Amino acid sequence: MEVPRDPHPMSLKDHNHLETNDFIFSPLLTLPPTFGAAYVGETFSCSLCANNELPHGSNLRISAVQMTAEMQAPTQTVPLDLTAGGEEKDKSDFDIGESIQRTVRFDLQSEGNHVLAVSVSYTEAWQNDGNELRSRFRTFRKLYQFNAVPCLSVRTKVSSFPQQRQGNDKNSDAKQSAFAMEAQLENMADGPITLEKIDFSPKQSFSATSVNWDTSWPDIQRVDCPFLMPRDVTQVAFLIRQGSEDQRSRTPIETTKDGRMILGQLTIRWRTAMGDPGFLTTGWLTTRKRP
Repeated sequence: MEVPRDPHPMSLKDHNHLETNDFIFSPLLTLPPTFGAAYVGETFSCSLCANNELPHGSNLRISAVQMTAEMQAPTQTVPLDLTAGGEEKDKSDFDIGESIQRTVRFDLQSEGNHVLAVSVSYTEAWQNDGNELRSRFRTFRKLYQFNAVPCLSVRTKVSSFPQQRQGNDKNSDAKQSAFAMEAQLENMADGPITLEKIDFSPKQSFSATSVNWDTSWPDIQRVDCPFLMPRDVTQVAFLIRQGSEDQRSRTPIETTKDGRMILGQLTIRWRTAMGDPGFLTTGWLTTRKRP
């Protein structure tokens, strides 16, 4: 009967200390060429690991290892910052069995196909039969592909209220416009999410008041943040008012090329079942300009 061995660390740095060449966690620690979908609004994060897997006794020596990464998004290519491990020290030589680990993070802001491109360069040195030191520069590149899909579906509707006279002066001709901005939020992810906060950022010509769960109203108990299972839908709304006549004279209402008024943008924050944060900002919301 075999005596159980003590569990070993999962890090590839300790691979050379194992008594067997079978490393049970290898498939789990390898990023596959394509690994499904990620969600827009969340942060893509992964660890990159370069390992010196030369056999013991090899006369090759590895040094000057450099690792770079970039994200090829549908609209642009972005160089990524690589964060080193806390215990990792800078050194010129890369000994057999050693590992270099880096962490990359990228905020997913657009739908579509993404490619994580990782490049590793190093210097390979050896001694020939005449004990002369030879070296050459080598590099390799790996691509990892995934698709970014929406986590939240947002459908908005803007309704206008009848114009009201400003202040208590019945002889005044100044009128104020008001709008109701409604949004329907649907969870398009495969798992549940919790809505943490929703804000409406109005243009300077307008002000916005939330009428959602995060608002305190007299005699009404504040409710918990909405919890949405996959394909669940919830409604949110904001009351948008036009500024006073004096404010409008200082900050004219911005309009689109087709003459629609620009009201503002909707910002939504959520967390997944594992606590990962998500963030989404809509485009500029507009409505028809009053005559």
